[in-house]
Amino acid sequence: MARILSLFDKKLEDIYDLVPLIKEQGFDAIQISPLQKTKDDNSKYWWMLYQPIGFELGNKMGSKKDLEKLCDIARKNDVIIIADAVINHLANKSDVEPLVPHEMCDKDLLNDPNCWKKRKQIYNWDDRYEVINYCMGLPGLNPNNYLVQEKIIKMLNEYADLGVDGFRFDAAKSIALPSEGCNFFPNITYSINRWLPLIYGEVLFSNDELIEKYAKYMRVLTNSDTSNIDAVIRYIENKDSFLSNDLAWSKNIKKEDITKYYEGLASYYPHTLYYARNNEDENEWKSENVKNANKQLVKRR
Repeated sequence: MARILSLFDKKLEDIYDLVPLIKEQGFDAIQISPLQKTKDDNSKYWWMLYQPIGFELGNKMGSKKDLEKLCDIARKNDVIIIADAVINHLANKSDVEPLVPHEMCDKDLLNDPNCWKKRKQIYNWDDRYEVINYCMGLPGLNPNNYLVQEKIIKMLNEYADLGVDGFRFDAAKSIALPSEGCNFFPNITYSINRWLPLIYGEVLFSNDELIEKYAKYMRVLTNSDTSNIDAVIRYIENKDSFLSNDLAWSKNIKKEDITKYYEGLASYYPHTLYYARNNEDENEWKSENVKNANKQLVKRR
């Protein structure tokens, strides 16, 4: 069973002293923000963390040394650290040219056209061809390319060497599966240099069939209900539903109501994620109700 606390947009050094309380609240893992360098590390916009220029670690959220210290503290408290890995795309040149890679992007990738997806935007998220072959508003990487995989594997192993015990793969739904002719997920997961207890990929608004396909390679982070409760990590809200201008449906829901929804999820799904809001409600995860939800036994149906 895994209860995960998402502390998005919180600096690593600000998490150190929270770890014992996080454990006391019944959480088994902490999901941190991406640590990849971005095209503007001084930006005030949360989404800039999802516009990396490559796979080098260290940004305004913290350094490699900060991460190593956090992992050490977490290990002493029997909590694991989950790194949010941006592996589907890199930063764009501008809003005017959203599918053109930024000039600061990794030069090896920038100079090889085979490292990139077609410069076409996904419009129909129900069209699987579009979802895995086109771009989701940013320059998409070609997951079948050896150089792309090599760069990502190197980053994941650096994370693992620093003490990370799991990954959240951002936008996993846009990365094709072996059944679709892409060897990306088996290649990168089998190339991590030590066993990690918790790896999951973001696959949103999906049916049971697609969830089952991704579940062959990792757990599936999703907002969709499914009968295979052991295969998924379920959540009520996340950074996108709370912060995004286009998708922020949950920002007007009271924190207590979110917790009630979470209690219901945690009674049925053994693996859940609770998002710590980035506003005056940020301490709701410390409530007695969240603690009780994390520690209840899952009722098998």
